[in-house]
Amino acid sequence: MNNKTNTQKDWWQRIKRSAKNPAGLTVIIVAALLLELLSAVQYYYTHELIEDELEKHAEMELTRKAIITRDIIDYSERSVKGHIMEIKKNLVNPDSLAGIMAWALKFSPHVLGYGIAFNPGYYSDRDSLFEPYALRTDSGIQFLQIAGERFDYTKDGFFRYIHEKKTNSWVGPYDDAYLKQKLITYALPIYDFTGDTVAVCGIDISCYNLGDTLNKHNIYPSSFDFLLSEEGKLIAGPNDPHMKRKVDNAIRVINDSTISKNWIIDGKIRTAYYYDEEEGQDLSLFFATIAGETPWQIAVVCYDSEVYSSLKQLRIRLLLFSLLAFGILLFIVGCFARNEDKLKQKTIQEQRIAGELRVANQIQQSMLPHHHLQQDNVDIYGSLVPAREVGGDLFDYFVRDEKLFFCIGDVSGKGAASAMLMGVIHSLFRAFSVHEMNPSRIMQAINEAACQGNETNMFVTLFIGVLDLPTGRLRYCNAGHDAPIIIPTLETIPANPHLPVGVFEDTMYKTEETKILPNCTIFLYTDGLTEAKNMDRKLFGMERIEKILATCNDMQPKQILGIVREGVQRFVGYAEQSDDLTMLAIRYTPKQFVSTLTETYMLKNDIHELTNLNRFQKSVYAKLNIDTSMARKLQLAVEEAVVNVIDYAYPNDIEGSIEVRMMSDGQSLKIVIIDSGVFFDPTAKEKTDTTLSAEERQIGGLGLLLVRELMDSINYEREEGKNILTLIKKYNNENNN
Repeated sequence: MNNKTNTQKDWWQRIKRSAKNPAGLTVIIVAALLLELLSAVQYYYTHELIEDELEKHAEMELTRKAIITRDIIDYSERSVKGHIMEIKKNLVNPDSLAGIMAWALKFSPHVLGYGIAFNPGYYSDRDSLFEPYALRTDSGIQFLQIAGERFDYTKDGFFRYIHEKKTNSWVGPYDDAYLKQKLITYALPIYDFTGDTVAVCGIDISCYNLGDTLNKHNIYPSSFDFLLSEEGKLIAGPNDPHMKRKVDNAIRVINDSTISKNWIIDGKIRTAYYYDEEEGQDLSLFFATIAGETPWQIAVVCYDSEVYSSLKQLRIRLLLFSLLAFGILLFIVGCFARNEDKLKQKTIQEQRIAGELRVANQIQQSMLPHHHLQQDNVDIYGSLVPAREVGGDLFDYFVRDEKLFFCIGDVSGKGAASAMLMGVIHSLFRAFSVHEMNPSRIMQAINEAACQGNETNMFVTLFIGVLDLPTGRLRYCNAGHDAPIIIPTLETIPANPHLPVGVFEDTMYKTEETKILPNCTIFLYTDGLTEAKNMDRKLFGMERIEKILATCNDMQPKQILGIVREGVQRFVGYAEQSDDLTMLAIRYTPKQFVSTLTETYMLKNDIHELTNLNRFQKSVYAKLNIDTSMARKLQLAVEEAVVNVIDYAYPNDIEGSIEVRMMSDGQSLKIVIIDSGVFFDPTAKEKTDTTLSAEERQIGGLGLLLVRELMDSINYEREEGKNILTLIKKYNNENNN
């Protein structure tokens, strides 16, 4: 007992002596600040990432709800305009108007009522104020004559406005005294066959029902959507009475905004942040104007406490990690207090390691990639020529972990709706392929997201490919798109044409595989190429495409697309472009690695074998004359990768072996780690779960981030039941320096 107490006192005295030493105290303070700085940097970048994801989710939410609202508006307008001629034909028989209005209501599910307000005294055998009205009820359609002493529609401003201006217009929102509901009305004049205005016809939409439609499937449980008129009045929102104050606060923020009216109407997403004093919470408000003749504003409000809940938990973990690290530092300082020189060396080493462990975790995304990407092993060029101002085609590509991810797609239809859906599909491809390399799983996730709320029944033909750049192994999944063509063989890649994206949520997709030979080009296109028409309405067709591609054997992707585009232009002549024309060419030019030195080491999946592994590494680095600093970095990266294999490829204490193969061509060092354990991809983060929000998904481990930081490239493949991890680092230039 006494010995233990004396040991504790002696250890504490060492810490006190170290604290009195200015150098030791400085080391402790600096180390604590570095740990806190690392925590703050991680917190800041994670906060930025969540904020970026929130803006993307909000943009998708506003786009989806705007499409729904625009469909309701357009469908309702068409329902009343389509029956105007029937009403004019039956003006002489007012009793037949009820059947016309009932027929219109039957095929207009969002319309609550249909009314026709005639000029006073238009029918001599009817009341002076005559307004037949068809009302949708739970028991069916009810017919009313709502005009009279209780309701004089001639005193309504919008009746006089429509009657005098002879124009169509949306009116409201307003509280209807007769129906005791908040409504918006689309009204238009009715002329007799002499051209005189005889009545005003209108359809009523319940703001209550519209609010329920807007607030289905919100992005967060406590978030809410609402719709404002051009004058900033609430049209529809959440129907819960307890939400009224929250909606009013959000409307006040929008109406008090210093953003000019012209700037708001340009259709861009605007963001505002405000504080709810009663609830003591910060909120994020996103709003935009719906394109069309009715420039209504649609908005979504999210609570920051819900958006950043996962960030708070991460902050607590980082704080605990910092405290633990600081405690370890105190222990190290106490143990080495008697030897100041060793303590200084240890502190310098720790600072150097802390500097090497700093990583930047910021994801950059863009709608479409640059037209040209050229690297040692691949050359890519893409082009998109829309048939209208906006198009529904898309293509994208990016390189991650020595793999080229690419896609090309074609949205059904044309115009703004197709362009908006194209943007959504592009964002989904980027979001899911960042964490997943299986094309079928990426396609499955995109399809499930695209089917949600797809009331317009739009679909997308989509081809997704993942090309392993070191091996030429191409894995792909096709959702009803035209299969790519290989140049120079002109063979079509055999692809099973699954159902397009957005048709059925439970559609199952399958990954297929083929081999791309060096100096071959993958040519992808949309049907705007094959279905290009000339003045005689003849199609360009596959035969002409293959004839042109046969002359492009040794050409670069940009040249190939230019020649094909010229051929199409010559064929169509002055004919109007009927569909978007999108092409993507990928030329595979792998760089050959000729090894001048090959060393191999076999070890068991035992953590104690790392000592021998490190000796093996040092001997290889010595043969290659790699300087000490870089050798230490390489050793740390290989050790981290092997530890991951031991932990995950051989679970439950299963015995196995690991092969570490090191090869050099005099310029670069290639390290191949092979094991026969269970499937384990160390380059992939946790499997994407589309049922979770982006904030709830876990971020990858620190070990992988460290390997990425130290190596120039990292690549994983699963072949013949083996996990193969390849790490590459250039060392010759640094050696010379």
